[in-house]
Amino acid sequence: MEKSPGYAVITGDFTGFSRLDRHVRQSMPGLMAEAGDAFRRILPGAMPYPVSVFRGDSWQVLLTDPACALRAAVFIRAYIRAFGRDGSLDTRMAIGIGDVDYVPEENVSAGDGPAFRCSGKMLEKMTSPRSGTLRYAFADAVFEQLIDALVFSTGALMEAWRPLQARAVAGCMEGLKQKQIAESWPVSVTCQAVSRHLKKARWQAIDHAIVVFEKAHNCMDS
Repeated sequence: MEKSPGYAVITGDFTGFSRLDRHVRQSMPGLMAEAGDAFRRILPGAMPYPVSVFRGDSWQVLLTDPACALRAAVFIRAYIRAFGRDGSLDTRMAIGIGDVDYVPEENVSAGDGPAFRCSGKMLEKMTSPRSGTLRYAFADAVFEQLIDALVFSTGALMEAWRPLQARAVAGCMEGLKQKQIAESWPVSVTCQAVSRHLKKARWQAIDHAIVVFEKAHNCMDS
């Protein structure tokens, strides 16, 4: 990879992972691969490499466009909550923005550069429930504080998700209409049921936060 400014790295780990049943833990790498593949279908080219799982319970993704970082984070968490075994998997995430020096052998977690360091250091700071479950780091202190507040609040809304609410959100983010989401449900549900799940998931507020995040980064680049 050639050095280029303006990448995003999302570093995540799974909450309470060691306490989960072995079969749930064993399913995690496959689930993360599926989540990454699904997002790459939504935004082709935005995620050049697959999700990298490392240290047993941690993962990273590299994004070529920082503006799509919150969208990626929300979708990945929705996918984990919706399709993880037993509905018990959940993750914390830290978005880091900056340059990338290198990514060896397409192994994202072995890469280095400011974006990696910002993301990793922010996740390390998330040591208590008060730290939140989704955070943002960037070299510009003022911009970081403003966008981190938006990202922190978005993460707080996601903390209350149930698997069916997350499934409805994931469907919306894949571009499906509510009727299509209902038709893809494992059991027969109505469009009204999907709408209720989206309302409980606070999807309207989260979607607005994603749009604001994208506009802020696009304005910064212009």
